[in-house]
Amino acid sequence: MELTLDNIKSYLRITHNVDDSYLTSLIQLAKHFIKEQTGVEYIEGDEVYCQAIMLMVGFYYDNRQAISDKSMVNVPFSLDCMIKHIGIRGEFKVE
Repeated sequence: MELTLDNIKSYLRITHNVDDSYLTSLIQLAKHFIKEQTGVEYIEGDEVYCQAIMLMVGFYYDNRQAISDKSMVNVPFSLDCMIKHIGIRGEFKVE
């Protein structure tokens, strides 16, 4: 899967353009966060990294209110596992 704004919007089932700039900033945030956690740069075609970015964007898009009854301390378990996997695996090898 290619990491594009349209793919992220489709994944999140967003049909409007109101939040496009916010989603774009969340994509960049996710890329930077994962790189800082793993030392691994995003390379187009890396399905695991792409999925981790989509999960992170979805998490922060759905939990953006200033006050919430949901915990913002922990990322979802599946995202945490993907980030650890990326760090252990290292750079994605394009074949």
